[in-house]
Amino acid sequence: MTLHHLEIFLAVCREKTTYAAAQSLNLSQPAVSKAIKELEKYYQVQLFERINHRLYLSSIGKEVQAHALNIMAMYEEMEEEITRKGKQNHLRIGASLSVGTCLLPRYIHKLNQELTDFSYEALVNNTSMIESKIENYELDLAIVEGHVENSNLIVKEVGEDELVLVARKGHPLLSSKTIEAQDLEMFPFIAREDGSRQRNQMESYLKEQGVSLVMNYSCSGVEAMKQALIYTDGISILSKMMIEEELKKGVLQILPFPSKQFKRSIRLIYHKDKYISKAMKTFFRMLEQQV
Repeated sequence: MTLHHLEIFLAVCREKTTYAAAQSLNLSQPAVSKAIKELEKYYQVQLFERINHRLYLSSIGKEVQAHALNIMAMYEEMEEEITRKGKQNHLRIGASLSVGTCLLPRYIHKLNQELTDFSYEALVNNTSMIESKIENYELDLAIVEGHVENSNLIVKEVGEDELVLVARKGHPLLSSKTIEAQDLEMFPFIAREDGSRQRNQMESYLKEQGVSLVMNYSCSGVEAMKQALIYTDGISILSKMMIEEELKKGVLQILPFPSKQFKRSIRLIYHKDKYISKAMKTFFRMLEQQV
C-alpha cells in the first residue's frame, strides 16, 4: 500500500466512479480499478458497494477514508513545509577565534546581500572543537587557521595570516634593532589557554631555542590578552589580523624578531560527504573571489 493507492482511493470516493476518478488523476480506468482491488486485497475488506453504476463507501470504507484524508493532509503539509524550507538559504558556519573575530562577520554580511531568505548559525571556538563539529555534521562548513589533518574533511587553503611577537607601545624591547629568543626570558609572557594551537606552535619553537618563558598570564580570549599587553611589560604572539586596530592606533607594536616567522594558512573545511547547498556554493565562490 502506497500514498498513490490512497490518492486513487480518495479520488474514487470523491467522484463516485472509477472512470471519473481516472479522468481527474489523468490515469486509465483499468489502473484505477486495479489500485482499488489491491487496497481491498491488502486489507482483506470491501471498500465500495456498487449501486446503479455508482460506487458508495462501505462502513469499513468510510473508516479508511477518514484515515486516508488525515494521512494525505499530513503528507501535503510536510511537502509544503519541506519545500518552503528547501528554498531557504540556511548555513551553519564555524570559525576559529581569529577568523571568527576578524573575517566571519564580513562574510555573513556579504552572504546577506547575495542570498534571499538567508539565515545562519555561527560558532566561534578553537580549531579542534570546530573540526569535531564538522565531522559530526553539526556544522556545514568552517574557516579555521592552522593545521588540519582529517581524512573525513575536505580542506582548502583560502588565505594566510601571520603570528607576530607583540608588546605595548614604548616596551623596553623596542629599543633593540633585533631581538634574540633569549631576550624574551626577561619579560612576563602572556599566553592563550591550554589547548590553543597558537600557543603550542609558539611554545614548541621557543623550547627548541632553549628559552624558558615566565608564563604568568593565561587568557581564554584575545581581548584579555591585548589589554594585558597594553598595560604591562608582557609580551605575546598574536595573529596579525587580530591586532590591526591596535597597530593603527599605536597602542601595540610588533617586536623585531627576524629569526622566525609564524605563518599560518586560513583554511576552508567541510565534510567530504556533505551535500553542497546553494548557500555553501555561494560561500565558496565568495572565498575564491577574494583569494
